[in-house]
Amino acid sequence: MIEKSKFVGCFKGLAIGDALAASYEGGPVERLLWRFLGRTKTGQRRYTDDTQMSIDIAQSFLTHKHIDQTHLAHTFAHSYKWSRGYGPSAASLLKGIKNGQSWESLNRKKFAQGSMGNGAAMRAPIAALCCLGCEESLNEYVHKSAEITHAHPLAIEGAQLIAKATHLSMRGVETIGILQTLCASAVDPVYQLKLRKCLDYIVDAKAHSSALIKNEFGNGMLATESCITALYFAFTYRRQSFSDMVQAICDLGGDADTIAAMAGAIWGACNGGLSMIEYDNRIEDLTLVEQLAGQIYLHYQERIESIN
Repeated sequence: MIEKSKFVGCFKGLAIGDALAASYEGGPVERLLWRFLGRTKTGQRRYTDDTQMSIDIAQSFLTHKHIDQTHLAHTFAHSYKWSRGYGPSAASLLKGIKNGQSWESLNRKKFAQGSMGNGAAMRAPIAALCCLGCEESLNEYVHKSAEITHAHPLAIEGAQLIAKATHLSMRGVETIGILQTLCASAVDPVYQLKLRKCLDYIVDAKAHSSALIKNEFGNGMLATESCITALYFAFTYRRQSFSDMVQAICDLGGDADTIAAMAGAIWGACNGGLSMIEYDNRIEDLTLVEQLAGQIYLHYQERIESIN
């Protein structure tokens, strides 16, 4: 039985990583804008669409106890606020859903094969939490939750890799074993190559510069330019400080908040929620995040007890 602390750690790690790194995302204009948007009225750091859509997945799952794509799509759309930093494609899609259009008619409207962005991967850790106890449905659950906004095969595979890494981290699998499993399950050559290189770097256990990591794994908004980056940081810092990991991601720049959200979720899945108590009054809505994690844990507990 996986302890509740790991559920809380995973969800809080995602939200904290997202909020702490948000002001380092993008170029000068984006960073300047977040100076005005990035704090609540009480001074807490605000989270972005990464955490909001993860909350949406949790709330939709707890309503239906399974993946209901129509309900999830409408939950995404209902929660949309421009000030959370949604990308323009996602914003257009969610506004369309809110205006009565179906997500199926919109998710390939701009890109014929669907978006290749990392928006599905950023919320994949919470999809993984929802599938604990019925792991055989993990890939399908992540696929269905992803394709509403990110239908491209590379976006979906990136989300599945992040979800698998989260699941294995929750179960306490060692880093090398996790990366070997991901290497064996990767389908697209771009992920195969980057995962093998990530494994080599982790085994090597040497410090690598931000420039090298950016060059090898990327720091962009595409799933192929951020998912393996997040894995690298999560497992490099697995037994080190959470704040040091986030700072290293911020130093990398680019899509820092999403990389930090993915890495933070995996770090939290490894280390549990007690390791992040220092952030409880510094980040927006962590009480809600912890409550949702606890409710998902109760569902997991009931599922396990019904099997036994």
